[in-house]
Amino acid sequence: MRLLLLAILLVPSFAFAQITIVSETPRYVTVTHRECEVREVYVENKLGSSLLGGIIGAAIGNQIGGGSGKDIATVLGAITGTNVGRTRAENRGRIEYREVCHNVETQVQKGKYVTMSYEGTTHTIVVE
Repeated sequence: MRLLLLAILLVPSFAFAQITIVSETPRYVTVTHRECEVREVYVENKLGSSLLGGIIGAAIGNQIGGGSGKDIATVLGAITGTNVGRTRAENRGRIEYREVCHNVETQVQKGKYVTMSYEGTTHTIVVE
């Protein structure tokens, strides 16, 4: 703004021009930043235990019976083993600490708008 005023004052054709400041208003911009915090999270390992339990149950069921009874025993062993594995995994959960982040927007003042009057016309500029 000072350069504009200085330029107007130095140029001979503007020697008698007068600039009047009409208003000054703060200029705000939106700034985004990440905020993170560490939280406790309870973690269960159901899938690995369920799969292992199902495989062991199917192997044990396969040893029982003969013919179509063996197939039924294998399926029932797999189902039972999966349920046992899941139940045991629920009892072995653990606490982990994980970082959770999210973006936060804030308004920050950056410069100002200056409205001025020159020869009957108003002009607004940004001064940082």
